[in-house]
Amino acid sequence: MAETKGKKALSLCILRVLEQHAGKANPLSTRHIIEFLEQDHGMIAERKAVGRNLLLLQEMGFPLSTYQENGKGYYLKTDAGSVPHEHNPAALDAYLRAPRSERTEREIMRLQDPVPVYVAEAETGRQAETVFETLDLIKAAIEQKLMISFLYAVVQADGKKKPQRETPFTVSPYALFLAEGYYYVIVSVSGYGRLLHYRCDLMEQVTVTDTPARPAETLIECRDGLDVPAYVNRTIYLTDVKELHTVLCAEHLAGALLDAFGDGVHMRREGETIRAEIDAPWEAVHRFLVNNLKHTTLLAPAWRRAQIREELLSALSTYPQG
Repeated sequence: MAETKGKKALSLCILRVLEQHAGKANPLSTRHIIEFLEQDHGMIAERKAVGRNLLLLQEMGFPLSTYQENGKGYYLKTDAGSVPHEHNPAALDAYLRAPRSERTEREIMRLQDPVPVYVAEAETGRQAETVFETLDLIKAAIEQKLMISFLYAVVQADGKKKPQRETPFTVSPYALFLAEGYYYVIVSVSGYGRLLHYRCDLMEQVTVTDTPARPAETLIECRDGLDVPAYVNRTIYLTDVKELHTVLCAEHLAGALLDAFGDGVHMRREGETIRAEIDAPWEAVHRFLVNNLKHTTLLAPAWRRAQIREELLSALSTYPQG
């Protein structure tokens, strides 16, 4: 195919690449679009420029299925022959090469604008497109049951990111989820026997290692398998998901237990103590335990007991003696 030059022809070339190489069964990632642009049209394009032009094609009415919509890549929802006349490649070519109308000038300026414009859907409006490269790597690691390493950024008061620490995290990934406009990955960290999650857009320099991941079923809270919806509700949305807890406490706390949990608590005496079975959200049980640290012991579940222990040890390091 003849080489096409000029920044304002980039949209046309991207459209031709999608027509010739993409479809519902084989969507193209931004990286693959860039490769085909060079291979077919002799064009060297940056990721940001491709993202801006994909957005422009959408705004002009081309029926694009996007990465955010299908989770795989970009393709035209309709065949090239059925694209409406005003949205076919010839019409776009004529539009881009026409004398500069006010709208043409504005759109061409958008193509040349160095400020990134990311393609986004309403539900993922906060996501930069670069997050999907990270998601691809994480998906591959989950499928291959391998650990990943990455640097994790924190957002500072001025909105800028900086690494949380200089050394990378190495974790076993299990599942991805989308919540409140962000993608997260559920993981476990070596030597830490419970689940955690990281925001994917804050993960940098993600690498799939050769080290086998720890099976989720070996974690105390996943003995019956990883329940992703329950994890998300518990950690992100903080809904009132009830759990069964076994607590040993001083006898004088019987009234406090009934006040806090009502019909959700069942008690029996054990010597001078009370064994209480509490069916309630963890947040409520956690609050009761913290308020009565000297007179209560959480017996089960074991992973919640480990969580309380870790919190107390962390508190001791934060408030040293003296």
